[in-house]
Amino acid sequence: MKKNNFLVIGETSQLGYYFPEDFEKISSRNINIDDFKDKFYDRIFFCFGEQRTYIENSNDNLLQLFIDINVDYTIKLVDFFKNICGKLIIYSTSELWNNCEGTIDINTAFNFNYSPYIKSKEILTQHILNKDYPNVIILYPFNFNSVYRKSGFLFNKIFNSIITEEKIEIGDTYFFRDLIHPKYVVERSMLCETHEIVGSGRLTHVNDFIRNLYYHFGLIYDDLVTENFNKYLSVKRKTFYLDSFEIKYKNLFEDTVDDIRKFI
Repeated sequence: MKKNNFLVIGETSQLGYYFPEDFEKISSRNINIDDFKDKFYDRIFFCFGEQRTYIENSNDNLLQLFIDINVDYTIKLVDFFKNICGKLIIYSTSELWNNCEGTIDINTAFNFNYSPYIKSKEILTQHILNKDYPNVIILYPFNFNSVYRKSGFLFNKIFNSIITEEKIEIGDTYFFRDLIHPKYVVERSMLCETHEIVGSGRLTHVNDFIRNLYYHFGLIYDDLVTENFNKYLSVKRKTFYLDSFEIKYKNLFEDTVDDIRKFI
């Protein structure tokens, strides 16, 4: 039986770009599991999923959209791929704690404001935990963004504006978040041995972070960015972050700058 070491499912996901080039990477679409029956991997990473949290999250009819991919399809693949690897890594979300105030850790009870996306992640997470798959690890990453962020998201607009000097309009970014970079999520994915929350253990002021990026590339934020708090809903969420005795991840700005520089 040939040992192929590592498999990334979801090659065009944000995370997919940050795994080493010599990893086997495939699309999550149209997978023929017969092609994998004689293979074995050290680790398999499920990087795909329905992520479009910006589309009318209050519409309950959208729940099935997220369940189809984030629950039903994911579980179908888990039930096969867990048998041909040492460890299988799937990604839930730290948003399962977004109604908490202050620090959280892996033992904190889920407490979140409902959205179809988060609900689908809770259903998947509870299924994995209740089935007790011995070699399946759940990672709960805090918000991560890169130049590969799909259109429709805030940071896709920000990064494109910096790269092209295009003027954009955004909503309220005057809040704090535990922000990380997908490069760090990949690093934790390679090392993790049990379920864990992937965060920095500190808070970043989002508007300051964005302004600093414009400044770093010699651009004036106020010339390119219009803040329209009336058009875009204000973020009404509690401030929570990873409970840690030390800063887990310190290179958010540097990793983001390196990302952007590749496209300028």
